[in-house]
Amino acid sequence: MKPKDLISINIEKTLLEPLTQLGFTFSKSTLTFKRKVSEFVQTITFHLNKYNQENVCAEFWTSFGVSSKEYSKWYMAEFGKKPVNISLGGEMDWNIKGWEFAIIDNKRESHCQIIDEKEREYVLEVLKKNILNIGIPFLNNLSNWENAAYNLVENEWFHEKASDFFMIAGDNEKALWALEQGIDFWKRKPNAAFPHSKDEIYIRLSKYFAQ
Repeated sequence: MKPKDLISINIEKTLLEPLTQLGFTFSKSTLTFKRKVSEFVQTITFHLNKYNQENVCAEFWTSFGVSSKEYSKWYMAEFGKKPVNISLGGEMDWNIKGWEFAIIDNKRESHCQIIDEKEREYVLEVLKKNILNIGIPFLNNLSNWENAAYNLVENEWFHEKASDFFMIAGDNEKALWALEQGIDFWKRKPNAAFPHSKDEIYIRLSKYFAQ
C-alpha cells in the first residue's frame, strides 16, 4: 500500500469518530480536519514525509492553526484592502507544550512513523491522546482575539497583527501596548526578518494613536 493511502486510512480509523463527535469534518484530499467555533476556523493538518516509500517509510506529523474571515472584514473596513492572511496563529505539533511522541526501542520519535505494523496501533494511540488532550485545547485557547494577540507578542513577531487583534477585541490600550512592544523589538533587533512589519507598526500608530 502506498504510504499516503496507509496514513490516510489509519488517520480515519483512529481519529474520524472522536473528531467528528467534536464537530470536525475531514478532507481526504488535504488530510485536514476542520471545524468552525464562533467566528474562528480550527484546522488540524497532516504532513507527509516527502521521502516516504512503500514498505519502507510512512512518516507524518501534524500542524494546528486558527483563522477567521472576521479579520479580513475588519481589515478591509480599516485599511481598504485584504490582509496578507487571516491566520490568528498556529504551531507544528513538536512546538506545542506538552506534546509527546511515541517511544520505540527506548528512543523517543520526532514524528509519527507507522510503517511497522507491530508499532502502528501504539503510535496512533499516542497521536490520538495528543490531539484530544493537547492539540484541541491549544486550538481552543488560540480561538480568542486577545489570546492570539498575546501569543504573537510573546513570540516577538507580527506586533502589528497583535495590535489589530486587540482592536477587534475592543482593547485599545493593549493595542497600543502591542505596537510599543514591536518598536522595542525593532530597536533590539534591527536586522530581524519581515521588515515590513516595522512599517505597519508606524502606520497603526499614526492612524490610531497620533497625539
